[in-house]
Amino acid sequence: MDFPTLVSDLGRRLGLSLNLEENGSCGVTFGDDEIGMELVDGRLFLISHLASSLGHETDCARLLNAAHMGLESGFANFGIDEAAGEFTLTRTLEGSMSPEAFEKALVLFVRSVRYWKAWLTLPASETGAQIEPFDLNFTMLRI
Repeated sequence: MDFPTLVSDLGRRLGLSLNLEENGSCGVTFGDDEIGMELVDGRLFLISHLASSLGHETDCARLLNAAHMGLESGFANFGIDEAAGEFTLTRTLEGSMSPEAFEKALVLFVRSVRYWKAWLTLPASETGAQIEPFDLNFTMLRI
């Protein structure tokens, strides 16, 4: 299925009116986590702001390590929105997907966002501490 169809089908399953706008973007909030979706050249980008980047300069190596081959980032990439002064997490989806594969990718992204928001909001003196990692096999979406 194509991404516009997958997004609108997801909205129906969640009881929401969720559609990519003419500009190819939309957003949905799961709990306290806002997820932006943007369709560009056939790719669907999932993006979320995580936390302030200020005071976390020494944590960049940890974030880069976590994103290596997507092993601790849910196959997403970290970035910095300089205008907002915040870390972001972005995942790119490509090609045709089944509704189940799309939902699984979105669930993993939301779980990754929640994990890294928790990690980045720890006091700077505790960010080296390990917090329980997210479950890569968790498959239920909750709004």
